[in-house]
Amino acid sequence: MKLKLHSFLFALAVGFTITATAQEETHFNCGQNQMNRELWAKHPQMKADYEQLIANSRQITSDGINQKTTYIIPIVFHIVHEYGSENISDAQVYDQVAVLNRDYRKLNSDINLIHPSFDTIAGDANIEFRLATIDPSGNCTNGIEHIYSHETNIGDDFSKFNQWKRSNYLNIWVVKTMRNGVAGYAYYPTATEGGFFFADGIIILNQYIGRIGSGDEFRSRALTHEIGHYLGLAHPWGSTNDPMVACGDDGIPDTPITKGFNFCPTTEAQAIVCDENGVIVENFQNYMDYSYCSYMFTKDQITSMRNVLQVATASRMNLWQDTNLMVTGALANPAPICAPIADFAPNKRFVCIGAPVVFKDASWNAVIDSREWTFQDGTPSTSTSASQSVTFNSPGWKTVTLKVTNATGTDEMITQKSVFISPQWADYSGTYSEDFNGQYPWNWVVDNPEENWGRFEIANGGVNNSKAFKLNNFKDVSSAAPYTDESVYYNRLGGTKDKLISPSFDLRYTTGATLSFDYAYATNATTIEEMTEELNVFFSQDCGSTLGFTQKKLTGTALVTGGNSADIDFVPSANQWKTVTIPINTSALYGKTRVIFEFKASDNSNNLYIDNFNISGTVGIEENPLFSMDLNVYPNPTNANEGINIDYHANGEAVEFQLMDIQGKVLTTETNNTVNSMVSHKLSLKTPLAAGVYYLKINQGDFNITKKVVIL
Repeated sequence: MKLKLHSFLFALAVGFTITATAQEETHFNCGQNQMNRELWAKHPQMKADYEQLIANSRQITSDGINQKTTYIIPIVFHIVHEYGSENISDAQVYDQVAVLNRDYRKLNSDINLIHPSFDTIAGDANIEFRLATIDPSGNCTNGIEHIYSHETNIGDDFSKFNQWKRSNYLNIWVVKTMRNGVAGYAYYPTATEGGFFFADGIIILNQYIGRIGSGDEFRSRALTHEIGHYLGLAHPWGSTNDPMVACGDDGIPDTPITKGFNFCPTTEAQAIVCDENGVIVENFQNYMDYSYCSYMFTKDQITSMRNVLQVATASRMNLWQDTNLMVTGALANPAPICAPIADFAPNKRFVCIGAPVVFKDASWNAVIDSREWTFQDGTPSTSTSASQSVTFNSPGWKTVTLKVTNATGTDEMITQKSVFISPQWADYSGTYSEDFNGQYPWNWVVDNPEENWGRFEIANGGVNNSKAFKLNNFKDVSSAAPYTDESVYYNRLGGTKDKLISPSFDLRYTTGATLSFDYAYATNATTIEEMTEELNVFFSQDCGSTLGFTQKKLTGTALVTGGNSADIDFVPSANQWKTVTIPINTSALYGKTRVIFEFKASDNSNNLYIDNFNISGTVGIEENPLFSMDLNVYPNPTNANEGINIDYHANGEAVEFQLMDIQGKVLTTETNNTVNSMVSHKLSLKTPLAAGVYYLKINQGDFNITKKVVIL
């Protein structure tokens, strides 16, 4: 294949590429080389296994072309998301499948742009991809499942959960981010044998799926490239090399030795790199290269892929069998209409009473004919819209229900902690102290969005063997067998964000306000590079709707107080506690300040403890008349029969008392009009109250304070 390039022909061949390069500045970055090197370093035999697989595929030769005219492969997409733009639409997936079938059948309209050195060996792979219509349990599917998980932020082998049986389906996971800036990767078939089977399949960024939504034309062929790896093809420069580094070979006879390209050549010199005589043009337009001007597989690459589909390695041979196409429903035409699976999310988890929250229908598996929302204490209380803005009329966690229906069936999703609504008043005024040793602090809010085992809870292990809030990041999986669902997935918290949210404080009349707290933390990491977990502290002024600026960030060695925990359930000793002090800035000094602790976990996280929460400062009693009233609320705790006594010194204006439950519902309201004298007011409990925590809000004019009352 020796052809001296004529500038006219070259310009014709790359005319489209110049446009592509202008619109897409970054090149495709496949992670296969790096992941493969790491795997081969740990398991050297896998390199020999791969070389043998390629040798075997060459020995099968042309028989692979003729054994079956068209190989049909059932495919499933797992969209791993946090309800952001990474939760791509089914239409974007359908478009990607169309791109795959276009590329693997040589139906791409830009085929005429292939360089003359290769246009005669560009081939039709006769491989097609069909979305499954039957899932592993025998249920109806559209071949696309949407999974809410923090793993979308990680994008590694262990983000490939819920794998459908690899002997039946080609699994593709679509995520938000991936490490080291790669766009996606897939292992060779030999790399996923034995205990590493769970990593089989392809993982890829959502921006590299399809040509619509978050995708675009230039990125849409990345999956064509990764499936090439899945079917045994190497990069043109080989498996032990990086692009643009050294000339290498992929073991395929009709692909020239090359360094590879992360751009589209526009001159003769750019396209001839490895041939010392300056004659042999390199196949920079190959789907397995990194350039964005990829249009083709060579005939020998096609033979190799088709032959890999004939061997038992990684169950590739079973995918296209007629029996499997029936089991997976890959031949269904038209595809059946499945029942929908209800799913939704609010745009905010925490807001004040009266602030709007938008709920969006994220149901999947089918087109929805109708839907019905129900919003607890919401306005509106019901809706049939795909997206609905709602305001809530009382504080606390709110239950939201979505029921979706089509001609095939109905599904319902009920979320009891869908959104937390804060009252318009502060829980406390001025200074505050909490050691977490009394009754459970009901006005502290725990946010565990994925409702997993790693959540904040009151536990032993605090300062001086007291109680504290503990974020349980430890899970004992030592007895689990290697690569079981439990050992591989269940102990992975990397990317989770758990929050502990304080009560709200009226700090308008507090000068020199300072937050202090004690914390203890240990890690399972053994190197500084592995210590990626973070503890961030925020002051929210809008009920947690926005976090604002990070007031304190602890990460790496600054976060760790207990060293390496050696994979045991960490409980701190007396010398493993640190005190953090943070001045509360002026912008946070207003009527409803909340302190938010947010912990971002890594897969090496162990337990975090928080104790002795304090807000100190000087309360300006001359500014709030209620602070000079010598208020005394007693007995506290009390019982429903005793009632609540309130002693205070009246200072010229009537006082209103409101007793509320922890949800903010007003149970009774009384006003005492006595002025300018000592007052003893008994708040009568008109109806029997259950044991628990209540709040007594005391109002005078524009001022108020709130006292916690415990009824036994």
